[in-house]
Amino acid sequence: MPRPADRKWRVCAAALSALVLVPAQAGEPSPEVKTDLRPLPPVQVTGGSQLSPSQPVETAGQLAPLVPERPLGLEIAPPDERPQAQQLPISIEERAQDKRLHEGLAWDTCGPRLGRGRMPLTQPAAKAQRQPVEITADLVDYDQARDLVQLQGNIEVVQGQARLCAARSIYDRRTASVSASGGVILDYPGLRLISERADYNLESKDGRLEQAGYRLYGQTNLRGAAEAAWLLDDQKSRYRNILYTTCPPGNTAWSLRAQDLMLDQAAGQGVARNAWLSLWDVPVLYTPYLAFPIDGRRRSGFLIPTIGSSEKIGLDLSIPYYWSIAPQMDATLTPRLMSARGLMLGAEWRYLGAWERLEFDGEILPQDAKDPEAGVRGALRFTESGSPAPGWWTAIDYASVSDDRYLTDFGNRLDVTSLRNLSQRAEIQYQGNGWRALGRLQQFQSIDASIAPANRPYGQLPHLELTSVSQPFAAGLEYDLRLYYDYFDHDSAIHGSRLVAAPILSWPLRRSFGYLIPRARLYYTQYDLIDQKAGADSQPSHLIPSFDLDGQLVFEREAGWLGRPALQTLEPRLYYVYTAYADQTDNPRFDTTALDFSFASLFRPNRFTGYDRINDDNRLTLGLTTRTLREDDGDELWRLSLGQIYYFADQRVQLDGPAVLDPNHSALAGEIGLRLHRDWTAQAELQWNPDSREHSWEKQVIQVRYAPAKDRLLSLAYHYNLGTQSSEEYENADLAFQLPLGSRVRMVGRWLYSLLNDETVEAFAGIEFSECCWRMRILGQHLKRDANQPASTSLMLQLELAGLGSVGNAIDKVLQRGIYGYQSD
Repeated sequence: MPRPADRKWRVCAAALSALVLVPAQAGEPSPEVKTDLRPLPPVQVTGGSQLSPSQPVETAGQLAPLVPERPLGLEIAPPDERPQAQQLPISIEERAQDKRLHEGLAWDTCGPRLGRGRMPLTQPAAKAQRQPVEITADLVDYDQARDLVQLQGNIEVVQGQARLCAARSIYDRRTASVSASGGVILDYPGLRLISERADYNLESKDGRLEQAGYRLYGQTNLRGAAEAAWLLDDQKSRYRNILYTTCPPGNTAWSLRAQDLMLDQAAGQGVARNAWLSLWDVPVLYTPYLAFPIDGRRRSGFLIPTIGSSEKIGLDLSIPYYWSIAPQMDATLTPRLMSARGLMLGAEWRYLGAWERLEFDGEILPQDAKDPEAGVRGALRFTESGSPAPGWWTAIDYASVSDDRYLTDFGNRLDVTSLRNLSQRAEIQYQGNGWRALGRLQQFQSIDASIAPANRPYGQLPHLELTSVSQPFAAGLEYDLRLYYDYFDHDSAIHGSRLVAAPILSWPLRRSFGYLIPRARLYYTQYDLIDQKAGADSQPSHLIPSFDLDGQLVFEREAGWLGRPALQTLEPRLYYVYTAYADQTDNPRFDTTALDFSFASLFRPNRFTGYDRINDDNRLTLGLTTRTLREDDGDELWRLSLGQIYYFADQRVQLDGPAVLDPNHSALAGEIGLRLHRDWTAQAELQWNPDSREHSWEKQVIQVRYAPAKDRLLSLAYHYNLGTQSSEEYENADLAFQLPLGSRVRMVGRWLYSLLNDETVEAFAGIEFSECCWRMRILGQHLKRDANQPASTSLMLQLELAGLGSVGNAIDKVLQRGIYGYQSD
């Protein structure tokens, strides 16, 4: 049963809290204050009379002022006096670890979340739409003359999404200011602060905190502490003598200590002055000014330098500067100092519009200290992709270097995929309803000096293309049409124009148990050649008919696999091709090569690419595939495919030279795929010629792969190809791995070894240490870029600090290129 004293205190507190609802000044709106009073234990008041019960006023429309029945017994501090905060001997490190900063908040990532953009903005409410203020406290006292509300015990002040908690507080209703002390907690969306003493204004959202700790959460996770903090508004805060880190509580692998720190959630940026970067409490770097992101947005400023070294370059130091020109445009300027070469200047410019993306990347070395006779050296790459209107697409990819040895000497920073020929291409495309039109200009820069001028690739100036997909015709017939016009340009070989027309008529019969598709084709080619070889026709033309028949059946039966129900299939396939013969020896070879022989190539109508050679054919391909599928989810457990071609006539059309006598059948081609375990897979591609005594195995590709998780990978492969000429022959062994050594350490590596040449083509090995807020990689690399040049070796180091940046070489890109399936957390 409540005692009379309990009832008296509850009634008094209710009456005092109702006073808070009285407007501060007539005619001006004031924040509404609500109270939620809880039962209190008996309170003894000394130095004044006890409070007596006062009657609550019933609210009907507008609240009337309340007048206490007798003087209050609590002393109200004057407006210029503030509660005295208890000074606790707590260090800045302990304050950053305070459990109140993180209570109820998850720490599932360190720093900005991947793929996140700007922080959510909380705009101040307009003056006419002020949000109400809700106050909960154990004890409330009100001084009507000075319009002050004094709160004590378990105070919680809530306005919109902002919340303030404290042990003692004074609220000035005239200025909307709050002065609090004793375990102060201030919560904003995305920001929490703690303090021993705080002054805060509910309207302007500014304030000051002493012995502050702070925590950003939501789209980013970071924490820290400061001797003092200032809230400039609901998006900006400033700190003095601070500690800053993105490491979770209990871990300070790296920290930033600065004399002054500004955090701007609206801009997504932090700025520190007179800052020391410490790794495991050891200071390693000082900077008078440091700007860094606190979310995923871009902003101007210097990026973390890149440091490395190699035999050809020496000490390699790059200091990039990022320039955020506009929301859709940016640039990066990168001076690169190489101790053995000199100073190189690099620039990258990017534009991302509503329908177009542009990117320019270039670098220039005015003078190479190691090779002064080379003159000015440099490289550039320009790419564009866009869709200016529905159905239209554009693309440009232009790459160029100053000399053949540029990429070998300075590396492939421009992400050029080929080290032999650099593409310079521009095209425009329109996609209609069932048809497509394409126009292209393309040429190449050959940077491999071993390629003779006459053997370098042709340019297409231009290439015009009009194609249609299968369109229904009468009685189930379908037709396709392909039209091509090219002008092939070359300085040291036959060049000229070529017109190609290839209509196709088919009658597909498709059923659930298989299909049968007869097709009729017609190849028409017309040339107009310049610098044709003596005695050859400079305007050859050909009209070549072709017919093929493709059929397959699918048989199924229930089976078992390791005790589990499965479905086994048997899929025989027949493919017949007849193509008339035409003498094409006068035709140049603009874009035609022989297709690589494999199981898939058994079912193609022409064994050459392009249209400079149309193979004469009278052949039948027999193929058989069997596979086992898991019944519950349809996953393929194993697959075996075998096929062989049977020739009914010799193939007289060759790439070069006279016709050769073909055997009556091809080599046997096969593919094997096997899921050894949930995490183990194996595959093989084989080519066996029973008529060859010296080299019966013409191709062997065997690979075993183990990938139980994204951070665990082991791949072992063997590649052998005899080829049709010595330049196509290779035999390699390839080992790649990514293996964890515990929860924080990983080993990575690759070894690509040429068994034919008895030398290592590429090898690297490294170790990676990582936690939530940091990652360090150390990698040694041995790389042979040119078959006629010695290999180069290098040692690389990369340190990533979550939310701050990366220092050192871009080892992660090397691993993504060299290890298929490599993933970084």
